[in-house]
Amino acid sequence: MAARATLEHDWFPEPLPGNVVIGESSWVYSSFAFLHFESRREIAVEIGKSCGIYNGTFFELGPEGHVSVGDFTALVGVIFSTNGRVSIGDYCFMAHEVVIADRHAMRPPSGRDQAGGSGHIAIGDHVWIGAGATILSGAVIGNGAVIGAGAVIDFEVPAMSIAAGNPARIVGTVPE
Repeated sequence: MAARATLEHDWFPEPLPGNVVIGESSWVYSSFAFLHFESRREIAVEIGKSCGIYNGTFFELGPEGHVSVGDFTALVGVIFSTNGRVSIGDYCFMAHEVVIADRHAMRPPSGRDQAGGSGHIAIGDHVWIGAGATILSGAVIGNGAVIGAGAVIDFEVPAMSIAAGNPARIVGTVPE
């Protein structure tokens, strides 16, 4: 693992985990985002260039958890709770209180570590996700899709589609 870096502007007195990579010109609000971070992967979080990781975003990753964020993406109070893999493309926007989670999101009552990872969550390029949406294990969101506020997604959303509701369904397409 790399040396543990600190964020110059940070109010929280802890360094970033050594297996977090932040791209050029990207901004992370605070190392507090990694308070419940347990990933033991060599690289557990990869943030692309020119991204904004804003207040309220948390990376609550289990021992096998991995999150990759593409370039020019903004995460505004997103909660990652996974022991699996999450990939987010370029030019994405995720609003307040979006939760991205899998079935391993919670520690078992015995306190034992989870064995292995779980399903992959894939979010394409140019995706917008509205406030309070929940993205669950197995979700695949195609390029240019829009996810409505409060939607619960656990299925494949085709490119340029609009999904909304709980349970979510495809309600339209994004105009070109």
